[in-house]
Amino acid sequence: MKNVSLILLLFLSFSLTSCDGEKVMKAMLWGFNRMVGEGYFPSDEILALGEFEGAEVLVSKTVENGENKSTLELRLHNGKNPALRFSEENTARKCAELYAVGYSKINDYKTIKISFIQTDPFNAENFAVSEYSFEVKDLLNIPTPENHGIQ
Repeated sequence: MKNVSLILLLFLSFSLTSCDGEKVMKAMLWGFNRMVGEGYFPSDEILALGEFEGAEVLVSKTVENGENKSTLELRLHNGKNPALRFSEENTARKCAELYAVGYSKINDYKTIKISFIQTDPFNAENFAVSEYSFEVKDLLNIPTPENHGIQ
């Protein structure tokens, strides 16, 4: 009963006040980003890389015998870029690198798993999944021309 009255109170306070829906959504997104970390949602650059229709992020935080086994899974749906088909592993690596650089709490995780999911347009029950795993420490130590003296 206490939960119902709380929900009713929140509903009434939102319905009786005149507020801009876009501002409310921005505030909710800001609060969510503060809670889970900046860059939690995949960037537009990642989605454009494979011309993906959508993305999901799944988090698994575990510690076994004092060792961090936490995994972050990025599921990218229905990529349409032809380059994706020819070099899927390279695209997965690039997506993982971009995500690792953009996510503020990436050091809390040991592994990033990139999953490409292709759904049959005629039967949604048919789908194919390709998965690639990368160690976070390898993604954060990306060689660049600046740190190797190559120009």
